[in-house]
This record gives sequence, structure tokens and C-alpha cells, in this order.
Amino acid sequence: LPSATNFVAIDCGRDGPFARAIVDGLLQQGIFIRMPGVAPLNRCIRVSCGRPEELALLADALPRVLATLR
Repeated sequence: LPSATNFVAIDCGRDGPFARAIVDGLLQQGIFIRMPGVAPLNRCIRVSCGRPEELALLADALPRVLATLR
């Protein structure tokens, strides 16, 4: 079946609470993303494809958020 989406799921490599911490950290930076609420997908975050300037904001904020979680 042909299909298409406007988002990509990213496996955070740990558990649901870690993925939730990423979501919360990005939200504090003004960036809204989602995450599935059911294991095992709750270890993923879901990022929508946005305009280039929006994706640049994510590319800037994500490493900062990850650095606070180490």
C-alpha cells in the first residue's frame, strides 16, 4: 500500500523516561515534538518535517538538550 507521512520517528536509544526528558527539554526551548505513549515505541520521539528554519532550530536545540541529560 502506498503511503506517506510528514514526520520521522527517532529511536532515542534508551527508555521512555529518557525520551520524555528530551520532549520536555525541547518544549522548554519552544520546540514541540511528540512521542508515542506505548512501549516499546515510547523510547522514540516523533519529529514533523517543517520549514528549513524550523528544522535549523531543532538542530541547534537538540544537542543542548541531550547534553543536559548525560
